Amino acid sequence: MEKIIYLKTLKLIGSVGLRFTTEDLAKEIGTSKRTIYSYFSSKEELIEKTIDFVFNDISISDAEILENNGLLLEEKIKLYFQNIPDAYNLGSIIRHMDDLQKYYPYLWKKVNDNLNTIWDAPIQLIEQGIKDEELEPIDTVILKLMLNESIKKLLDYEFVAKNQVSFDSGLKAISDIILYGLIKR
Repeated sequence: MEKIIYLKTLKLIGSVGLRFTTEDLAKEIGTSKRTIYSYFSSKEELIEKTIDFVFNDISISDAEILENNGLLLEEKIKLYFQNIPDAYNLGSIIRHMDDLQKYYPYLWKKVNDNLNTIWDAPIQLIEQGIKDEELEPIDTVILKLMLNESIKKLLDYEFVAKNQVSFDSGLKAISDIILYGLIKR
């Protein structure tokens, strides 16, 4: 039931922002407010656990990739780029970061902290590949900066609409540029 609550909360955040009510959520799920409050003590806790749910999915998938000894380094790196969760889930939260900062500053910080570490596992893998001389030496601090800012832009509805790019196509382009570069070899 909790997963359904998280997914419906993300849907509401995506459509009406953080101003949704627990009554809105109860209607969306087809249950009562009392049922929702049997899982969560407050709306703030509901939002926090929903944020944790989204970023936990990323961590679990990252660990599965890292621990898969049947994959080559290049395959693992490609899978990391494909591992960003559904754009709607993460995007619905990021689109409302201003409201999150205004009404729930602790949760805003939590999302920012998670976004700033979302690429840590693939960066560590890339650094190991550089050390093992399987990859070209690059500045991984700059790579992480590029990835962090790029993902934030791809999850920004106004940017995506203005530039007529989808999250998936943007992420694929970033992946291709990083994995294969610009210059023909």
